[in-house]
Amino acid sequence: MISAPWGQRGIQMMNALYFGDNLEVLREHVKDHTVDLIYLDPPFNSDARYNVLFESPDEKRRSAQAEAFRDTWFWDHEAEDAFRQVAQIGGPLALFVNALYGALGRSDLMAYLVMMAVRLHELRRVLKPSGSLYIHCDPTASHYLKIMLDGIFGPELFRNEIVWNRTGAKSLTSRRLPSNHDIILVYGGSTDAFWNTEASYMPYDEADLPDKTRQKYCHRDERGRRYQLDNLLNPNKDRPNLTYEFMGVTRVWRWTKDRMEAARAAGMIHQTAPGRVPRFRRYLDEQKGLPLSDVWADINPLNSQARERLGYPTQKPLKLLERIIALSSKKDDLVLDPFCGCGTTVHAAASTGRRWVGIDVAYHAIELVADRLTKNLGLKEGMNFEVDGRPNDFASAVKLAERNKYQFQWWANYLVGVQQLREIKKGRDQGIDGEIFFPGGPGKGFGRILTSVKGGNSVGVSDVRDFRGVLEREGADGGLFICLRRPTRDMAQNAASAGFFSIGNSQYPRLQIVSIEAWFEDNQQPVIPSTAHLARRPSSVPTARATGKKSDARQTEMKFPIAGGMSDGTKVHWNPRTTFEMGEDDVRAI
Repeated sequence: MISAPWGQRGIQMMNALYFGDNLEVLREHVKDHTVDLIYLDPPFNSDARYNVLFESPDEKRRSAQAEAFRDTWFWDHEAEDAFRQVAQIGGPLALFVNALYGALGRSDLMAYLVMMAVRLHELRRVLKPSGSLYIHCDPTASHYLKIMLDGIFGPELFRNEIVWNRTGAKSLTSRRLPSNHDIILVYGGSTDAFWNTEASYMPYDEADLPDKTRQKYCHRDERGRRYQLDNLLNPNKDRPNLTYEFMGVTRVWRWTKDRMEAARAAGMIHQTAPGRVPRFRRYLDEQKGLPLSDVWADINPLNSQARERLGYPTQKPLKLLERIIALSSKKDDLVLDPFCGCGTTVHAAASTGRRWVGIDVAYHAIELVADRLTKNLGLKEGMNFEVDGRPNDFASAVKLAERNKYQFQWWANYLVGVQQLREIKKGRDQGIDGEIFFPGGPGKGFGRILTSVKGGNSVGVSDVRDFRGVLEREGADGGLFICLRRPTRDMAQNAASAGFFSIGNSQYPRLQIVSIEAWFEDNQQPVIPSTAHLARRPSSVPTARATGKKSDARQTEMKFPIAGGMSDGTKVHWNPRTTFEMGEDDVRAI
């Protein structure tokens, strides 16, 4: 196992996923000048009306779009603290941010900028002088981010503003031109930042050659390969050592006679007729290709049918990250994505022989990335990569519940093996947080177990009673009521009185209380039918398209930041998809 470049609490392995606030992870775990390439695509609701980003929190008119943005970024005590930290950093960054604050005030956009400023400052610290940083954004905020990056890196280290043409033209052009592109700002760790010149060329596509290239490479050999006839004469006419007779023609040649003879033997010399000056066959498929520009229109966004699509609304195509990684890193370099989302950067880095670190504040994202690495690349947690930040004891579970109830809900559902997560958002969830499906027996369809997660301290028998009503309303076979602490006697009795349901010759409690405290301290886990051979959600489950609801396979929009969710102590290894089957005489883990 390779020693990692971060502190004692850091994972002692180069490939790692961190669940937590990236600001805390960077400060606690990543040492100075240890990262070769940073790519980040921070969450930004570009669907919000542009003007609402400039409104202050005191504005009374709040549209649904403004609310969506404010679920992620809004001015509160955390934004105020980030603004204070920028002042402590000082220098050009503080001057630029203060100037922006004077113009934008305590708007949602300003909250986004100050929270990004402290994170970009940390990313600058961990980047090697030979490294590069790519930040993906849209035109709504790219110009503000560039001002801050100039303050952090210095304008002399700005390398490119890449325009990614992510969609085709749209018909909504009655008032303005459509918005079809994203911006990727690129900065180097120094003027000597690594750059792979070979990767800056695109291979020629013979089906779509530029007109000049097609005219130049107009010949084909017996195998159909395109080539052009290139000049073999030396522009310097005073080269006695290169003046000789070749194929009946005496000239001052570019190459020595031995090299010319070797090229003729290899079939690379072409003479149209005896006595004419021979020329060199230059094949198209041996050339570097077309040089890349800073406008990338050849990488299409993921459509609804793309095989790599995971349902994340901001998922980027693998080809885009593979290009970035090829341009600015070498094999075995360390690639960092502090907003790793569904893990495209991590996937691209792992598949191209780079080391990697991914960080995300959403627990669902961490599980999604881990699953993606296993299914697509055959990587195994604990062997090829580590995951840090999961609650690994009761105390750390309590901390997560106190810091962010939504992420606690995600984590608790994964813990018990939920296959279908209900979308976490503000408002009514109808008392259902997750669903587990299992075969109902010979000749029967799928059975269903529902979950309800309560992360607070004031949980009582009335909550259990309400959940029993949900099970009745939904016609579910069973339910898991997940809470932090051990249930009271009244809660346990109410759950027990719900009775049992049967699958074949086996019976299962209809309503079980899953105490996180008892899970970790007494190894008390729920008894449910086997789901081990269900590779995916059963076809009988309504899809997002059928129900008209948004996909649940996405990172929940939430306010940044949350404290990292890290914990000290010996790790408890657990499988979030472990299930249990109870026979007539025993209970065994599948």
